Amino acid sequence: MMSQETRGEDWLDTLADEARRSSQARVAAKIGYSPGVVNQVLGGTYKGDLTAVQKAVEGAFMDGTVECPVMGTLAGNKCLTIQRRKFAGTNPQRVQLWRACRSGCPSSRIGGDNNE
Repeated sequence: MMSQETRGEDWLDTLADEARRSSQARVAAKIGYSPGVVNQVLGGTYKGDLTAVQKAVEGAFMDGTVECPVMGTLAGNKCLTIQRRKFAGTNPQRVQLWRACRSGCPSSRIGGDNNE
């Protein structure tokens, strides 16, 4: 995935363009955030993890990808969605993903030893 310095504010322009083309609600669903978050980001008032929103926008609309140690190459927004999932010990891949997301994956927004 390209760094923030490389992309500059392109992701914000992309988010605004996509919201104008469809709606903030549809864009929010595609990036895995609420319409309120999209509205706050576009309005410059979002106090949450802006880098995570950026990665979601890049993944959903700008072909931004990450290398997952379990699943290989995937869209940045898909990576963030996987990180938010609750633990499911009934699915071996979900167990692998749970562990990978919490044990040093460079794409993880969670960090190690965090049992969110």
